[in-house]
Amino acid sequence: MILSRKDQLLVSQISGGVQPLLIHEPDVLLLSYFFQEQDPQQAADAFFNHPWVRRWIPQLQLNGVQQRLQQFQQAGLFQPSHYGNRSVNPVPLTLSDDTQCSLPAELAMSTHAALSIHDQGFFACAGLDPTPYLLPTSWAILMLAFGDGKPVDAVLDERAFILEEPAEQVLKTLYQKGFLIRRKKAGQAVEQLAQFAEVKPQGPVESWQDLQPDGRIPVYFVPHMENHFPLALGIIYSALQNHQEGVLLDRFQLIPITFLNPNDLLNGPYRKFGTGVWLFSNYMWSMDVNLQVSQAIKNHDQRNLTIHGGPSTPEYKQASADFMAANRSVDVSVHGEGEVAITEIFAHIIKSAEGEVTYDQPLLSEITGITFRDKLNQGLIRTAGRKRMAAPDEVPSPYLAGLFDGYQGRVEAAIIESNRGCPFGCTFCDWGSATNQKVRKFDLDRVKDEIEWIGRNKVRVIWIADANFGLYDRDIELSQFIVDTKQKYGFPQEVVVNYTKNSTWRLVEIIKIFTAGGIISQGIISIQTTDEKTLEVINRKNIKTEKYDELTKVFYDLKLPLSTDLMIGLPGITVEAFNNDLQRYIDMDVSVKAYPTQLLPNSPMADPDYIEKYQIKTDEQDFVISSYSFTEEDLQWMKGMYQVYTMADGYSLLRYVIRYLQWEHNIRAIDFLQDLVRHVRQHPSQFPQITWAMRYFNQEKSMPGGWTMFYQQVADYIRMACGIHADSGLNTILRVNQLCMPDDTVSYPLQVQLEHDFTAYFTARTSQAAHKDKPLTDYPPAKFHVSDPNSMVSIDLDYLQYDSHQYFWELHSEVARPKSVSEFADG
Repeated sequence: MILSRKDQLLVSQISGGVQPLLIHEPDVLLLSYFFQEQDPQQAADAFFNHPWVRRWIPQLQLNGVQQRLQQFQQAGLFQPSHYGNRSVNPVPLTLSDDTQCSLPAELAMSTHAALSIHDQGFFACAGLDPTPYLLPTSWAILMLAFGDGKPVDAVLDERAFILEEPAEQVLKTLYQKGFLIRRKKAGQAVEQLAQFAEVKPQGPVESWQDLQPDGRIPVYFVPHMENHFPLALGIIYSALQNHQEGVLLDRFQLIPITFLNPNDLLNGPYRKFGTGVWLFSNYMWSMDVNLQVSQAIKNHDQRNLTIHGGPSTPEYKQASADFMAANRSVDVSVHGEGEVAITEIFAHIIKSAEGEVTYDQPLLSEITGITFRDKLNQGLIRTAGRKRMAAPDEVPSPYLAGLFDGYQGRVEAAIIESNRGCPFGCTFCDWGSATNQKVRKFDLDRVKDEIEWIGRNKVRVIWIADANFGLYDRDIELSQFIVDTKQKYGFPQEVVVNYTKNSTWRLVEIIKIFTAGGIISQGIISIQTTDEKTLEVINRKNIKTEKYDELTKVFYDLKLPLSTDLMIGLPGITVEAFNNDLQRYIDMDVSVKAYPTQLLPNSPMADPDYIEKYQIKTDEQDFVISSYSFTEEDLQWMKGMYQVYTMADGYSLLRYVIRYLQWEHNIRAIDFLQDLVRHVRQHPSQFPQITWAMRYFNQEKSMPGGWTMFYQQVADYIRMACGIHADSGLNTILRVNQLCMPDDTVSYPLQVQLEHDFTAYFTARTSQAAHKDKPLTDYPPAKFHVSDPNSMVSIDLDYLQYDSHQYFWELHSEVARPKSVSEFADG
């Protein structure tokens, strides 16, 4: 196929058998000489003497054409095994005689547009028309010239000479058939969502530029990510600032928290204030950059003092020792909550006569919950464990204290806590080392004031960092307050939460509130697995799956969005058990997001005894790669199955197909998908569109050649693999599945007459209706309506949500899964 990607032309065998080859417009003409077997030398001579070529590249030499043909041959373009279109019967595309059609000023190729090569010439399919159309070579080149979008006049000025027909009439034909579309206004949806906070300080803001060195020890706070306010560092700043009415400020100059990349941090504040204390909060996503900055600080001047805390700073004795040994730039590690520990540490930080920022070692040894370097014996000192804070909001809120008023980063999100701790003890989890801990609540008014601060300062996303939001009645009150704040200020627009494990009616109420208030959110079932053996191994048997099943029905009845989390690679899991998890949620019609299991440094799963007992092996990023219950090969198969599930059911490319086969032909959905995976791996070129979907769709979000070719191949595969020939029932299913795929060649809303009433069929099958087992072919004809209220044909999915547990792809219909985005009337 010839594809256009980012205004570059590629010849690609979309099943991935050979590497794509970058080509240019003259190459399209050169390829046209090889629709059928051709003598290479004759083709080279004819191409070299073609009037288009003499105009395009007058300096071309014949040996250059021969070299290009050799490159084509090396790329496999002339291998007979790669000819996959000989069974297609294309029809010549004729000029449109519609004089009423008006062309847009700018045109582009459809997202799914591609040219296929046939013995008779270039052909293409577009939109809902199942006909493959032959295009003259000149038309093919003209179509490809528009790529991602160009003005019509500019393209015609350069290429009209290749046409024998009236140029405008050719373009109208390509436009009406959907091979060319109106150029999309790039970035509109992205700009709408990529809004950054606009902090309006309530008082004067002091920046590091405003301060001058005054002899006190400077304290640097190192944010690691620009797009959200660094809550953990803000709390540490607040703790230091307010400890005993500011007593630490007599000796320490706290440098305001500002987002700077590492280079600017070193050449800005550090250059100005000099040697001091550096504070880092380590998470999985910040550990690497924090350690790089820490090392850079020490390389420049060993007299700096570095203190690392946060959930990813190892606490187990050996792990902590290994961490300190591997990272000589870390002077002090803080385990667990740091608000109190940091003030006690600072009480014993001193500055030597030589300018070294260090600590009083005997006094530091009396502080609980830390590991630090023994400067006398060149080893480590590890102190006893620290008890957790009884009242977590003893430290003033950094938001309300104005500590982020001068942050200056492009902020999309703010993190808040309404409580701390988690009553569950799942071995894979370390909620700030708070597993199996009593939950402690923040003052309700404080939390509400922080929410109001977030709304007033136009922060788009609020991230509630509770382990179990929805555990308490007051969480319903907070949800309503978030919605009220949005109504007042227009923000926040999205909520990211971790819902309580043993879900209750509160979760339903919360999602109803968010949905009614136009807040992007959804119910999330943190199930991880339903396999009883695995649940026992990960200490999760006290979390009842029955609760989730009850909740699923409530969400379904209320048409509220719901998804579930699974984990890939939990000790105890097997390929069969993982497949059963996927099948369970296909049956329940709940979309699944699955995540690889990572050994968090302070989780029960990271305990050396646990690792040995369950034979856990990890890679260099601490992701589990095998255990007593599965091999590395098993894990790769599970990951592959999840990727295929994501394409087939998550993004819905086969959502209705796999259910129909299960309902009417007793072919379990997960078994159909497993067989499909095996076939594609063994015969990738037989059904190239299916292979593309399985290998690339989750990243590319396109279907080269169009959806018609894909679903024709699905029908061919079902006939070959299952012995099921297409009747009016299967044809209806394939038609519906295609109609639900966003297609930028189609105008929405769209209403199509079907042979059978699919909506009634699907609704009956997913309910307890008396006629639920009636086959689709028994249903009368009916219309099927699809719409695109969220502009899926043009939106940039990477910017759709800050943190989404949903799949945003399938168009809206009466059978589509509910989505959390606000849906509006079609224009």
